[in-house]
Amino acid sequence: MAANGMLQESDLSPIPGGQLREDAAAAWLAMRMHIAKQHNVWISPTSRRTAYRSLADQEYFWNLYKSGRGALAAHPGSSNHGWGIAVDTPTPAMQAGIREVGHQFGWGIKGGQLASDAPSEEWHCTFHAGVFKAPPRPAHVHPYRVMNEAEREARDMLVRQRRVARRAGGWSKVDPVHLKRAVQAKKDLRQRAADIRSAAKDGGWEKNHRKARYDYINKLIGD
Repeated sequence: MAANGMLQESDLSPIPGGQLREDAAAAWLAMRMHIAKQHNVWISPTSRRTAYRSLADQEYFWNLYKSGRGALAAHPGSSNHGWGIAVDTPTPAMQAGIREVGHQFGWGIKGGQLASDAPSEEWHCTFHAGVFKAPPRPAHVHPYRVMNEAEREARDMLVRQRRVARRAGGWSKVDPVHLKRAVQAKKDLRQRAADIRSAAKDGGWEKNHRKARYDYINKLIGD
C-alpha cells in the first residue's frame, strides 16, 4: 500500500461524503445502515476531507492548527485519515449512534469512546480491523459503486441536471445554467472514459473494474 495520505484509488472505496480504505468502508456502510434503521440518522463525514485525507489536505489542516486558526491536527504523514481509517462526523446525533454500536463494526471502542488517537475530539472516530467481517460481495456490482470520486462527481452532476430538465418539461423550460452544467459534466465524463481507455492499454480492462466503468460512462453520455 502507498504511503499515508497517498493511497491509490484501488486502495479506497466510496462512502456517502468521502472515501475510506476498502475494509473500513465496508464496515462503515454496514454501521451506517444499522444506525439509520435504529435511529433514523444517516452518518456521514463532515466533508470530503474528513474521511480519507490526502497528504496535501493534512498539511493544510496542520498549518491551520499551528497558526492557531484550526482544530487539533496530526502531523502530516501520521494521521489515521491518511490511512483511510478515520472519519470526523458533524453532529451529536451521528456521534451518539456510533458510540452506541460502533464497536460492533470495528469503529470506535466499546464503552462509548470513538477513538484512542484523538480522545479530545468527540467528532473523530477510528476503525480497527478484524472486528467486522463483511458479507461476500454480490456477483453483480453496479458500476457506480466502483467508480472513482471524479467519475461519480461528473455522473451525479449530469444526472441531477437531467432530472431538473425532465421535471420542468425540457431544457428550454429551465435556466440555461442547468444545460451548461450538463454539457460540462458530459465533457468531464468523456475525459474520464479516455483516461480509463488509456490505463487499460497498459494494465488491461479487468483491473479496477475498468470495463464496467467505461461502458457505464459511455451509456451515460449517450442517453
